[in-house]
Amino acid sequence: MLMLGGGVGVLTGRHQVPGIPARLVQTTLPRLVLVPVVFRLVMLVQALWAAGFGGTPVLWTFVVLHLVPNVAEAAWVFRWSARDPAGTRLVPAVDAGVAVLLTLGAALLARDVAITSITWTHLMGTVMIWTLLRGALAGAAVIGGAVVLHSLLDPATSLGLFLTLGTALVACLAIVGLVGASMRFALGFGEQQGRAAERERHRRDVHDTVLQVMESFAIPAPADELDPAASLDRVRRTARAQAMRLRISLEHEPAESVGLHQRLRLLAAEMAAEGLRAEVVIQDDCGPGLAEEAAMALHDAAREALRNTLKHSGTRRAVVSVEGIGGGISLTVRDHGAGFDVGGRRRGFGLENSIIARMAEIGGFARIESSPGLGTRVVLLAPSVLSVPVG
Repeated sequence: MLMLGGGVGVLTGRHQVPGIPARLVQTTLPRLVLVPVVFRLVMLVQALWAAGFGGTPVLWTFVVLHLVPNVAEAAWVFRWSARDPAGTRLVPAVDAGVAVLLTLGAALLARDVAITSITWTHLMGTVMIWTLLRGALAGAAVIGGAVVLHSLLDPATSLGLFLTLGTALVACLAIVGLVGASMRFALGFGEQQGRAAERERHRRDVHDTVLQVMESFAIPAPADELDPAASLDRVRRTARAQAMRLRISLEHEPAESVGLHQRLRLLAAEMAAEGLRAEVVIQDDCGPGLAEEAAMALHDAAREALRNTLKHSGTRRAVVSVEGIGGGISLTVRDHGAGFDVGGRRRGFGLENSIIARMAEIGGFARIESSPGLGTRVVLLAPSVLSVPVG
């Protein structure tokens, strides 16, 4: 339907293709111009090969006149099509004008097989460009105009030209159909993956907030028997703080980015309120240029590691150290608690999703080292510059 209705309507925003965002179509359609450009260049090499790469000055004049618009169109696709998609409507008109000049020149100045091959190739490319950018009806109109022009100049070639240009039109329709189907498949697959990732992030957020807080309430503390009122007050304060945090995250976007240093200081204060003393050691020159997504991932993974220390290690102290490495940041969470057998224990949701998967999402990785009686060390590595978008 896009090609029958005319691609230029999409490029100028007058209508859209169902199931495909207009911006994606506006970005993709101009790049399809490379198909006829590459086709012309390949056929030009073939024509020159048949002529033995020799020929008259007239032949080489036609070669230059054929090359200039193709090089200009390729340069336009790579440099200006994304900035001004509406300017695409000028490309078919200019290309058709060059095709008419080449056809008239070939008929008036020379009767050469190589020159005829060049002009026919250029006409095929013109049909492709009009079909790709303005639709099948526009491509058919170009074929009609080309056949009429050739009928006046050389009636004997009209039928052959018509069949040749018709083949170019059908090929373009097949290309566009394939591109459209590919875009729809890619969009559907991307939406499916996005929904799955969103569900996983939701599960992770619930695990890292609500579940962790509820489990912290269940951990017995010496003050529970010595001063029950103070323990109850601590539980209430923690519940209010977590409820406020959830409300802010649901209702507001952060006004400004928070650096890794400040995030870790706030994390240490949060863990101190829950009974774990986390000493934070940060190199002065590391972390200020870290991407917001990487800083958030390091903070959240470190918080999960510290909560595991609080719940399972039997110690109330841990050290968080941050240092710069080549091309990234290394954050280590270390405790001297009970430890565990990494190889003999099944990884839980927290290790797999809140730590390992979270770091993998930003192009980093996590390593857990532990042995019974020797404590645990969690090493997190994050790149300074993200190679792919996150979220």
